Amino acid sequence: MLPPWGITTPSTGLRDPDRPESLDLGTEIDDLAVICEGNDWQTDDLLGLGGLLTDAFRVAQLFVKGDIEGSDSLRVILDASLPGLRYPDRENFLYAPARFRLAFRELGLSIGFHALERLESIIEQNRDAFAEDRDIAILMKTLWRYLPLGEKIEAFWLDPDNQKTQVWKEHRDINTVMLATSLVPDGFLTL
Repeated sequence: MLPPWGITTPSTGLRDPDRPESLDLGTEIDDLAVICEGNDWQTDDLLGLGGLLTDAFRVAQLFVKGDIEGSDSLRVILDASLPGLRYPDRENFLYAPARFRLAFRELGLSIGFHALERLESIIEQNRDAFAEDRDIAILMKTLWRYLPLGEKIEAFWLDPDNQKTQVWKEHRDINTVMLATSLVPDGFLTL
């Protein structure tokens, strides 16, 4: 079994006419496939959940381009993200004061929600490609309910008062990068 992203072509870079002849990542990709085989991708970590949603969008892009066969990988990733979002009292972190929160982790989830929005568009634009996997439509409908969390996260961290805490300042570099990425995500999300 391939990892959830199941790349069947060693690298889209192989089709780049300007790539060096020595570029061959086949061995590395095979090694990673073995490492990832059979793993459970579920997490309740906010940054990890955002990563899963981001990966789902990237997998869909690769699938539509023909670099990945089948939509199984997409379904696996979307399915793995649900338990963490359904985690009991998931939204409680929103009520904690800024001094007890890690902006970059929350903003990672917000970026993931932006990926989910774009995933919806890519599925809509390529209905035929995704038509055989009805589970994806069900998963998307379920995941869509969580989108308002991303807006709440962004609004919270855009408030200058919430950026005055020591914990914001300690992680300022990554926090500002993650906030900027969440506000303008296309450069990061689009392959």
